[in-house]
Amino acid sequence: MKFAVQLYSLRELAAREGAEAVLRTVSEAGYNGVEFAGFYDLSPQQMKALLEKYHLEPVSAHIGADSVAPSMEYIDTLGIGNIFVPWVARETFDDEASYQELCQKIKDAYALLKDKALFGYHNHAHEFEGGKDRLARLLSDLPFLKAELDVFWATVAGLDPVKYLEGLGDRLAFVHVKEAAKEDPVHTAQPIVGEGAVDMRGVFGLMNRKKIGWAVLEVEQYPCGEAEYLRRSLENMKKLAK
Repeated sequence: MKFAVQLYSLRELAAREGAEAVLRTVSEAGYNGVEFAGFYDLSPQQMKALLEKYHLEPVSAHIGADSVAPSMEYIDTLGIGNIFVPWVARETFDDEASYQELCQKIKDAYALLKDKALFGYHNHAHEFEGGKDRLARLLSDLPFLKAELDVFWATVAGLDPVKYLEGLGDRLAFVHVKEAAKEDPVHTAQPIVGEGAVDMRGVFGLMNRKKIGWAVLEVEQYPCGEAEYLRRSLENMKKLAK
């Protein structure tokens, strides 16, 4: 198993010190790759040079369906093999006309990607609110779409993330490894991976059984410095992945 960092996790470091500091921090912490959430206003060639300098694989990116077409130069130049829609509002799912428009946008984006990259969807908690499973409907209506399940948000929504991951079958592509505090997780800093409320042993056991190749760390709120969090979480993830 390889390990990547969703670069949204380091947005504050990027604001303080810039893109190169972000990639250097990920590399020095021992990770294999990155998942993009924007490209820091660098050209594809500039970003490729930085990835090569820090020996990081551009494994995936969060790109909205509307933004796939204008991002194709980055996808092609960097060789990003996995693209995930990062967010869709609950209101879009619950209004039928808006939902059908979303599905068409995803189909249009997939037409650009299907020979180049896997296309999937990354959840939050609202996909499961009100007794509905909006992610399941989306996957049913779009058979080509894969899932990048965020186990933090699944936990916040009251799901057993391991059972949900199991139920995704071959539609599961990636897992967002994000820890949850035991109380008020939405408003509390995430503990080091493996030291919180998420059943990370079960999550990694399932990832191993399904031969999921990448674990993608994401952090919303830190309990310590960014570099320390990345390093300590990677140590625990490697143990959990054995």
